[in-house]
Amino acid sequence: METDASPQDIKPTILTVEELNIEILPVIYEIIRSVEKDHHDNTAKTRESHDCSQKVLELQKRLDQARADIQLLPGIEFSKEQQLNNLEALKTQLRLKQELLQKLLANNEHLVQKLSESYPMRKAAQLVVRAMFTGKNFIEESKLQGKLNPEQFRALMNEISANFKKQLKEAQENLQRKMKQ
Repeated sequence: METDASPQDIKPTILTVEELNIEILPVIYEIIRSVEKDHHDNTAKTRESHDCSQKVLELQKRLDQARADIQLLPGIEFSKEQQLNNLEALKTQLRLKQELLQKLLANNEHLVQKLSESYPMRKAAQLVVRAMFTGKNFIEESKLQGKLNPEQFRALMNEISANFKKQLKEAQENLQRKMKQ
């Protein structure tokens, strides 16, 4: 038995911003190059004019496709004010949930104790202490204590930060490996 799907039953696919494919600059560039060419031969001018009109048609198709794709983005049907109101509501929800979580953690000593004994928390604490001592030892070994100007200090802090991020990433990878085993 065949069923005919009505247009109302078919839902359009929803796109994300990352999935949008709006590449119009190369076509615009080609159109400008075509217009800038100065041909002395009439047949070349005619051919180039035809090519340019084809490129303009291609640009029109790409713009139409971009308009159609943009209409598939979630939330596009809302006005700017509605989107801002929705954003504010979500920020308020986030803040309230963060406050609730803080209250839950602050008032639940057993949970805090259990979290502090967990492997990820111990590793995070070890990394922080290691980064602190690494920075302290580096400054003491290079005898830079009190001799750094603000730019040098900022560069040193960036280097320590990069080293800390690298160690943190290594710890995450080790944790993932251990959890897979």
